[in-house]
Amino acid sequence: MPGDIPPEPVDIKDRIRRRMSTCSGPGCSNFAIWFGNELAKYLWNSWRSELKAQGINWVTFLKMLSGYNSLIASWAIKDELKWSELAEKLYIAIVKGSKRSDLTKFM
Repeated sequence: MPGDIPPEPVDIKDRIRRRMSTCSGPGCSNFAIWFGNELAKYLWNSWRSELKAQGINWVTFLKMLSGYNSLIASWAIKDELKWSELAEKLYIAIVKGSKRSDLTKFM
């Protein structure tokens, strides 16, 4: 699995933190994380072929990833989670967890 974890996007993390520092209010972390979909694009580019092979498109990926805002904030904003831990959790949940073992995906 380590080959499936892309290098830490330190530049994206820095931009998320900068956006967070210029914002106050309840929606700031979502704004900081999702502005420009930078992290989502980065992860999509890393995992796109596996996701597409499972029939997961960009929009579905965004919806799936949005369920992990608190984990992303723990990495980017709170610095409580290492990138390797975040990326592994996301990979297992979204890429590996979305694999269906039944035949419905062929229908």
